Amino acid sequence: MSQQRILVVDDEVSVAELFSMMLEMEGYRVRVVHDVQSAKTALEEEPVDLMFVDIMMPEASGLELCRYVRGEPNLENIPIVIVSARSQLEEVHEGLEAGADRYLLKPVSKRELIEAVQEALAD
Repeated sequence: MSQQRILVVDDEVSVAELFSMMLEMEGYRVRVVHDVQSAKTALEEEPVDLMFVDIMMPEASGLELCRYVRGEPNLENIPIVIVSARSQLEEVHEGLEAGADRYLLKPVSKRELIEAVQEALAD
């Protein structure tokens, strides 16, 4: 089974843990962090194959993290999936412009989460 590494970045602990559990059940290695600075540190410590990022977080937004990843030569090719409750069309567009490959709306089902992983890692 796959041992691909996924970073989940969400300040809502219960959401992040739920995503982690669903992904680990499918055989992925998951690391959870709850803010943008911790995500940057995690990316320095260990490369990942995919990131799930929430937009609304304290101190810095997930959009800032997307832009950071896209601007770093050693990180720029990591697929990014935004998972957010922000559902306005302009917000979705802003997330994709910031560098996300896909935008999912909360709440997310396990099927949607796993499909997003499979699509992102297939590219």
